Amino acid sequence: MKIRFVNHACFIIEHNGVSIINDPWLEGRVFNNGWDFISPTRLRYDEFGNINYIWFSHEHPDHFYPPNLKKIDPNHKKNITVLFQKTIDGRVVEYCRKANFKSIMEMEKGKWYTLAPDFKVLCEHFSEGDSWICYRVGGLTILNTNDCGIRNKDALEYIKQLVGDVDILLTQFSYAYWAGNRDAVEYRKRIADEKLLWVKFQTDNFKPKVTIPIASYIYFCHEENFYLNDSINTARKTHDFLARHTDTTPVILYNNEEYEFGQAHDNEKSIKMYEDDFAGIAASKDVKQEWNVKKTIEEITAAAENFVSDLRNNNSAILKFYLRDSYIFLWDHNQSFRFSLTDGLVPGSRSEDECDVSLSSESLLFCLKFPYGMDTTQINGRLQKPRAGNYSRFYNFFRINHLKSRGIKLNPNYLFGSVLNKALVRFKLRQV
Repeated sequence: MKIRFVNHACFIIEHNGVSIINDPWLEGRVFNNGWDFISPTRLRYDEFGNINYIWFSHEHPDHFYPPNLKKIDPNHKKNITVLFQKTIDGRVVEYCRKANFKSIMEMEKGKWYTLAPDFKVLCEHFSEGDSWICYRVGGLTILNTNDCGIRNKDALEYIKQLVGDVDILLTQFSYAYWAGNRDAVEYRKRIADEKLLWVKFQTDNFKPKVTIPIASYIYFCHEENFYLNDSINTARKTHDFLARHTDTTPVILYNNEEYEFGQAHDNEKSIKMYEDDFAGIAASKDVKQEWNVKKTIEEITAAAENFVSDLRNNNSAILKFYLRDSYIFLWDHNQSFRFSLTDGLVPGSRSEDECDVSLSSESLLFCLKFPYGMDTTQINGRLQKPRAGNYSRFYNFFRINHLKSRGIKLNPNYLFGSVLNKALVRFKLRQV
């Protein structure tokens, strides 16, 4: 059994002539020009001719990215089977069918699937669309928890009962979302440290012999979010933390490096390559280049009217009752606006500090036009949350359509219970 690391969350498992690639985002900025790779991908598209299976963990573009999938030779697609968690909305599966892959395997809860002799997989939904996957291959158990962020004992014990002893764990190791306003450096440091504690929680309980950090080899690449890079967990920090505070053996893989269980690996060499790449990014003169385009007030207000009209016409009065007017400050217009179910987006008189959110007109329009727009904007971090405002008032407007787009039936308990849970997590982080 051999693991070949590709980039970020993407790696290939090969065994006895069968290979499966995980989450193949290979090139291109994602999350509305918010993320890019620290290091360039070396895998070539013609190498998909050697791939038998693709597994997608979830629909986020750093895991499932159609512009890259379109570049795979149709002749290669005819020999590739797609694996994906069984979902309510079925969007990913439908896309893959239309893309003419060989076949689609919708993976059901609690079911092991045999890909080849001595090669089985189990995948289950985790939360908010994410999923994890376990491989039993070549006598080893490989668990990829990816973005799942497992920090709950019950959830971990459930997975542990299904997969048994773990030999190799692959998991996310740094924050990958808005992590405080520009001046909140100490907050970001706490968030980053908390991420490593979550990794330790997994290693302490799954007890993997080897842990391979993945799914965090990106940087915030827009001028509006570049500051978020000041506290991310680096490959070196993560390696040293695991070496000092856990019983697992950390293995840091650079793009295109291969690893076989039990073999020695030169972590220092891999870490140094990541450090050199990031130093080049920090020194680049165009890293903060402005990609956003200023949108007109007319364009934004028209989109806002369409947005609130849809909310009014397609949701119950109970849900609408919880939506309170929100105040938005647009940087590029240097103006505040009131956002409401009745009036849409109208000019306001509040200062930026008094608003619930501040962002560019391009990001606001992105939120208004796409069900995933708010999710994207929180992940790319292209916004600020003024301390005197109430960000949840803004967030709640977009939460409804985001959940509905994934086929989730809404009720007040689900919608606002989820918001409460997020608030509790943030409260606990502040106590660290």
